[in-house]
Amino acid sequence: MKKKIVTSLVGMSLLMPLSGCGTDSNTQSLQISKNVEFGAQDYEKIISPNNELAFKLLNVTEKDDDGNLFISPTSLLMALALAYNGADGVTKDEIAAALQMPGMDTMDLNKANASLMTILNKNSKNIQLQVANSIWLNEDYRFQDDYAKRVKDYFNAEIQEIDISSEDSPKRINNWVKEATNGKIDKIVDGELDENLVTMLLNAIYFKGDWQYPFDKRLTENRAFHLTNGSEIKVPFMSLQEKLSYVANSEYQALKLPYADGEMSMTIVLPNDLKEFESNLSVDNWEKIQTGMKRMKGTILLPKFQLSYETELNEALETLGMNSAFKEGADFSKMIYGDESLMISKVKQKTYIDVNEEGTEAAAVTAVGIGATSAPPDDPFVMDVNRPFFVAITDDESGAILFIGTISNPTVK
Repeated sequence: MKKKIVTSLVGMSLLMPLSGCGTDSNTQSLQISKNVEFGAQDYEKIISPNNELAFKLLNVTEKDDDGNLFISPTSLLMALALAYNGADGVTKDEIAAALQMPGMDTMDLNKANASLMTILNKNSKNIQLQVANSIWLNEDYRFQDDYAKRVKDYFNAEIQEIDISSEDSPKRINNWVKEATNGKIDKIVDGELDENLVTMLLNAIYFKGDWQYPFDKRLTENRAFHLTNGSEIKVPFMSLQEKLSYVANSEYQALKLPYADGEMSMTIVLPNDLKEFESNLSVDNWEKIQTGMKRMKGTILLPKFQLSYETELNEALETLGMNSAFKEGADFSKMIYGDESLMISKVKQKTYIDVNEEGTEAAAVTAVGIGATSAPPDDPFVMDVNRPFFVAITDDESGAILFIGTISNPTVK
């Protein structure tokens, strides 16, 4: 019987505000090789799957004890895309199904990924957005040449060989994680590496930006936030009166808070019933929210909050149809030379978000082991976000949802 080898994939993403501090990040910037051929619009092939994955995950991912959830679908998609390149047969088909892109050709996915990462590579005074990938390979194994070339060419992934038994190897991996997330996530490896580990694939997304319309700190004051159990907590609420993209109907209020010059934004939805809103959310309904918004004057009262979130996504992905990758018989025959049998041991994501007057700070680590009617335009709106709400952070150039979550209990450390 062949020895079962574990493959581990890790995806990370980070979101931070500039807060007037300049752009001195050490984050690894992703630059796709000029020799790699892909179309400028190829990213469009994976935007809908990326966003649909986000909405599916809302309903199958476990919330924390406070009812909060905050995940990065883009980080998960890119980490699993690295695995997809080494998969075959049923395992490959199931990964594609879970990623909401059944039948996607591997090279089409790679070209779309390269196209998207090029768009997500921004570096200006007010916005930084970058993607980085690295692969950590057990020195006793060797990647197949085609696999190594694809992940280098289309993901700009640096491949590092490591001694699984060395105490230095976890430190090297964790140092990469810490640098890639600007120190917000300091490690992905706890203790020693699994003796059966063949490879660990890491993806990092980093964002740092200011609000286009900053909140005035002098207007921030403690107010009541209503929890789902009927009780209240006092949290600092920020206040902003501005002309914003806004929509309201009998089911929810929604508005968009732009970052910097409007390249990215945070969409906040305050539904009457958060659970019902989550269950009905889809690409089509998301598009209705976005297209239904109209620019109008109004006031947003938004709680400041910080959230650290951690979850394992094995069961969520199995619910979405990705089953064989976690079991003996998984087919990753296009990844490693030799007859070793690979499987994924764990899919794990850690996230962090801090929303304040200047902007937003957040981080995420994904570990995979192997028709509304708007309010009258002349009537200023008031959106008091004093109960559980939905939030999504989007790259508006591509339309990709980078972060998505529901906040039921906002707290500030």
